Amino acid sequence: MLVRYRADLAAVALVLAVFSIQLALFFFSSGITTWIAMLALLPVQVSCGAICHNHHHVNTFRKRPLNRLFECILYLQTGTSPLSWTLHHNIGHHKLYLDPAKDPSPWQLPDGSLMPRWRYVLVNTLMIYPEIHRIGQQHPRLYRRFLRLLVIANIPLVALLAYDPRNALILFVLPMVAMLFMLLDNTYGQHADTGFEDHFHASRNVELKRYNLPSWNLGYHTAHHMLPGLHWSKLPALHDQIRHRIPEHLIADHIFLQWEPGRQQQEASS
Repeated sequence: MLVRYRADLAAVALVLAVFSIQLALFFFSSGITTWIAMLALLPVQVSCGAICHNHHHVNTFRKRPLNRLFECILYLQTGTSPLSWTLHHNIGHHKLYLDPAKDPSPWQLPDGSLMPRWRYVLVNTLMIYPEIHRIGQQHPRLYRRFLRLLVIANIPLVALLAYDPRNALILFVLPMVAMLFMLLDNTYGQHADTGFEDHFHASRNVELKRYNLPSWNLGYHTAHHMLPGLHWSKLPALHDQIRHRIPEHLIADHIFLQWEPGRQQQEASS
């Protein structure tokens, strides 16, 4: 089997289906139909963003070329280029998220107060690729591979823009940018206004199936941070083992990860 885990077959099928729809719309749609189709496809691409996240932690395929090709396709759906999340997220965020001064996606302001959601999403989205450059200086070999693949991944995008600039902008460029903002918005919901003591206090979790099915188990976020190299399909079992150690106020009962600022501290102290 080409994939490492059978559970990833559905994820690969979804990514390839979305890519096929994008290409079909690119070549055969026009006018308002293109805009409507792009907006309708965005929620599905959010799910592809979760697949991209999981893939960077545990590569989907057994062969390296297939993994890089998969990342090139995901780039055209999520704006996350090959190896970019390996640098920014795996090496940066996961190793440093308990240290707000070093986390590449910090949710605190310099004075230690909670950063507003809009500011977090705007600033940290714009800083994704600058942060990748900064982190890459400490990992030059990986960074050089990232740069080569960034050029390769953009060749199809440039070709699409040259062939039909309007449809390429609507179906690829705008969704790629939007997905990066959505990605950071989700990260804010997972971590903002939590704690820094340890893994159990630093992530917000969602146990609802209607969240974990389309997000490929991202709701089990404490478990994910404890063992980031664990395949997404195994996270529910680990979550069950550690749930008693996660504070109840960090188990969300809704899928949008909204909360009242400062509420965690109130609930934790009550």
